[in-house]
Amino acid sequence: MRTRLRVFFVCLLFAAVNATRVAAQQCTIVPKAANLGETLRLTCTGDVASAKWNDRTIHLFPQSDGKKFGLMPVSVKDAPGPDTIEFLSSQGAKFDSEKFTVRATRFPSENVRLSADIEALRSTPEEIKLLTDFRNGVSELRFWQDPLAPPVDGCVTSPFGVKRLHNGKPTGEFHGGIDQRTPAGEPIRAIADGKIVYAQKFNVLGNAVGIDHGQGLGSMYLHMSKLEVTPGSSVKKGDVLGYAGSTGRSTGPHLHWVLYANGVNVNAAQWVKLAACPRPPKTK
Repeated sequence: MRTRLRVFFVCLLFAAVNATRVAAQQCTIVPKAANLGETLRLTCTGDVASAKWNDRTIHLFPQSDGKKFGLMPVSVKDAPGPDTIEFLSSQGAKFDSEKFTVRATRFPSENVRLSADIEALRSTPEEIKLLTDFRNGVSELRFWQDPLAPPVDGCVTSPFGVKRLHNGKPTGEFHGGIDQRTPAGEPIRAIADGKIVYAQKFNVLGNAVGIDHGQGLGSMYLHMSKLEVTPGSSVKKGDVLGYAGSTGRSTGPHLHWVLYANGVNVNAAQWVKLAACPRPPKTK
């Protein structure tokens, strides 16, 4: 009888300790381990306004379920290893902290052959400012919902994160988006609801569209032959933005598109299901 009572009280104690631990965990990170270039989804209950990781601070927004939510990007340039995100109250005080891990991630190299006139293309200061303001802009209204939709059906010809070489020379840049095989004239569609921030021709990007999906999520679509939207207009997931082409710094018709989480290029393959193009057979 005494043994049974001891077991009973031990179980009660364990349950109480576990319940206290769960109650104390007011913020969560999903996933708990991420590759370079992926996005962490942060969810909190209580008086939480922001989250800080190293020199990166993001805002957490109220959601319809009463919780706070934000997107913490992991850049391709961040250091792998275990780390901690601090959650801050509206007064800036530490509210909670959670551990996570950045996995070591290897990205291959890729050489792109460009003609001299294409390689010589450069962005103007006005274009750089417009793109920087778009990338860093964060609006409070959330337009997007899961799941996002691929903008085209084509397979991936160049994935996110590859180290770019131009005509065999290292550029020091990584591929900040995804290239999908897309015949000229094929419709390019919005991956989620949002507002058009710009729709215009750029020197390097060609005909391009930028969409603010709200609360730190943005997308950009490049090299189109023709645009079908105007700045300031609203779009729904699946709406046609324009048509595939090869304008700007491009070697042929395709879609290059980019996903931003709070100003950082992130891997869209974490958000939507994409298939890699078959590799050509090796020559003997």
